[in-house]
Amino acid sequence: MGRSSSSARGMLHLAIVAAAAAVLTALPPVPAAAAASFTEPASDFNGTGQVVLQGTKEAGSALELRRAGAGVVCTIAASPATTWQCPTIPVPNGEKTFTGLETLPDDSVEPLDLLVLRVLRPPVLEGSGGQVTTTGRFTGQAEPGASIQLQSIGPGAPQQHSCPAAVGSGFWSCAIVLPEGEHEVRVRQSLPSLGPEYSAYSPATIATIDRTPPAAPLITSPRDGDAVSGPDVSVAGRGEPDARVQVFTNGDIACEADVGPTGDWDCDLGLPGPGEWTLQALQRDVAGNFSSASERVEITASPRDPDTPGGAPGGPPAPGAPGPGATEAPQSGESPSPDPTTPSSPTPDATTPPLPDDGSGQPATSHWGTQTGFGNALPSAEQIIEHGGWALAPVVALVYVLLVALPLRAYATIVGPRLGTSPWRLTGRNREDDEPDGAPDEPPVEGEERPLLSPLLIVVATFAGAALIAALSGGIAADVRYIRLMAAIGLGLVLLNLLAVVLPARIAGHLLRAPARARLLPGILVIALFAALLSRFLDLQPPVLLGVLITCLALEPARLRARGGVAIAQIGGVATLALLAWAVHTLLMPSIGFWQTFAAETTAAIALGGFGSLLLLLLPVGRLPGRELYAVSRGAWAVVALASAALTGAIVASGASFPLLPLGLVALGVAAVLTALTVWVRWVAPALDG
Repeated sequence: MGRSSSSARGMLHLAIVAAAAAVLTALPPVPAAAAASFTEPASDFNGTGQVVLQGTKEAGSALELRRAGAGVVCTIAASPATTWQCPTIPVPNGEKTFTGLETLPDDSVEPLDLLVLRVLRPPVLEGSGGQVTTTGRFTGQAEPGASIQLQSIGPGAPQQHSCPAAVGSGFWSCAIVLPEGEHEVRVRQSLPSLGPEYSAYSPATIATIDRTPPAAPLITSPRDGDAVSGPDVSVAGRGEPDARVQVFTNGDIACEADVGPTGDWDCDLGLPGPGEWTLQALQRDVAGNFSSASERVEITASPRDPDTPGGAPGGPPAPGAPGPGATEAPQSGESPSPDPTTPSSPTPDATTPPLPDDGSGQPATSHWGTQTGFGNALPSAEQIIEHGGWALAPVVALVYVLLVALPLRAYATIVGPRLGTSPWRLTGRNREDDEPDGAPDEPPVEGEERPLLSPLLIVVATFAGAALIAALSGGIAADVRYIRLMAAIGLGLVLLNLLAVVLPARIAGHLLRAPARARLLPGILVIALFAALLSRFLDLQPPVLLGVLITCLALEPARLRARGGVAIAQIGGVATLALLAWAVHTLLMPSIGFWQTFAAETTAAIALGGFGSLLLLLLPVGRLPGRELYAVSRGAWAVVALASAALTGAIVASGASFPLLPLGLVALGVAAVLTALTVWVRWVAPALDG
């Protein structure tokens, strides 16, 4: 019986297997999967625009590869090989899709999986692959809206320079500060719509940095005091080989000429009429540096005698064709200024206009009037909108309030008192931080320790140090124009502290019956130095500066609201003066000459120092005005802090080099550490002790 059951079960299993085999035999055959596939490129981003396609296929099969919108780009003939590779394929910028068909040995066709590549070629650098001479300004073509990054290789380590984004036409321009001499320069781009990756670098250019203005040109004919038969005059002289000379009559440009290899130049001009005329010349070298004005040549033009040719005695005859002179006589005594729209200028690097004639009849040979570049990166409101600074402003404001100000407040109020540390004072020792100041005329208490250094000396040294740090944020050189820069920054810092801090605080204190006492903050120099180093290291344009070195606090026992009013007066004063200086600086740029450049640098120091100091003053810690405002109304403090940080962020973040994400991550890390310490001291440590 048992054997019979086992035999039955075996027969049943055989019947099931036979039925399954019959069903499988009756089903149509499943087509073989396509053996061809892409193995290269391994990444979906290509930064050169030269794509190499390769992969695997079935032995004996053929391939036809296409790019969407471009047709067949590669064919692979049938062969026993199981791998394939196409020649290098040039591909334009953008997201490109590749398709393929594999023809198998049995003439059946199988498609390959789609290959989608993001392609971004290197941008074009003017002079790429050759040599250029420049003051530090480079131009080229890129994808519209692309971020531009320029790399310079000189005597030291390679440097990365972030540049403004390419405009709608694709044109980009970048002015950087490099030591004079030869540097290897190349550039790459990143297009946000394609992704965060940068393209490969363009071919390198050997750039000769030259910021030394050429000597003033000479006018050798006509000579000073000559009488000419107008209106056509031929002017000749000497200059720097390969430079471009502009000749002015009474301050108006009259003609231009290129200086030959031997240093000679000449051009023909037309005088507007008879009378006394002043000729002067400027020259611009191949790097774009302007010279000072040449010596004045006074000539007297008389109506032309129809029977005699015109020209200067002893000089070359004037041609008969009228020159490009003005149609109306210019005012005498005007100094020539460079013409920035010269169509045949060798390069557009007119970044250091010359100092015009000072009116003494002698050319200005010093460099007091040339620009230093300080404040040139301070954007106007229109540029902020164009570069998208306003869009990043709320992000900067939130990062400042949530990751900087509030964690510092919690740390200072909870952790600080537990540490029991007192700030080191340069102006005195062993004084309690909460000790109120005495009246200015209060005699010193017997036995009280006197300051280590003179207060006046500390004030002067603090402002001088701040001016030097601010100048170093953009770089300085051994040139007299940087003496002017230091003076302009020093004046700007003094005006900022007196007009925006001390004066508003004293007025508010008088109105609110809360006398305010000014306190010097020499320790702020450490923070200012850190900000300057950060600006140089990250190549921030505009740089982050701290210009407020004085704060005013209402003396006890003033009411809390009165002390808050004094704090608001200072914050409002700094913001108002910084905005005014920003507007004036926009009107003064581009600047030419000593006084206009001095004013532009002074207003830039006030604006940059004011906007940067706003964020420091609003911190609700220590003896800063932000602490008083925070104590009066946390809501008011939050509104003022967000508005100030948004304004500062819009100005600073509009630069293409502003590293918002890295700085945000650093702020997040610092906030996490401060918050962890606060939580430990406030809750964890007491619980463990209990």
